[in-house]
Amino acid sequence: MSVARMFLIAGLAGVSVSTATPSFAQNVPVERDAVISEYVTPKQVQALAGMVKLYKYRCDSISAARPFLLSYGFTLVCNGFRYEYSIEDKGGNWIVTVE
Repeated sequence: MSVARMFLIAGLAGVSVSTATPSFAQNVPVERDAVISEYVTPKQVQALAGMVKLYKYRCDSISAARPFLLSYGFTLVCNGFRYEYSIEDKGGNWIVTVE
């Protein structure tokens, strides 16, 4: 398992990561009017943005983040509510799809 994948899984699970932050997970600014669920931690928000970037999608700023209601995953909205992504656990692998 790659260091990047381990970092993302730890971040999504809310586990503290003691190693240096990889470049793909640089802090993405959260917009002033962002709608972040109380059930998503700041570390998880950054891990989600990092995963979106690993998939070569765009997320320059975070507009919204919320967990799925009926399955294990998250919705992340970026760039002034322009791009919406689903990040979900499918068979033990995190998959990012554009909505």
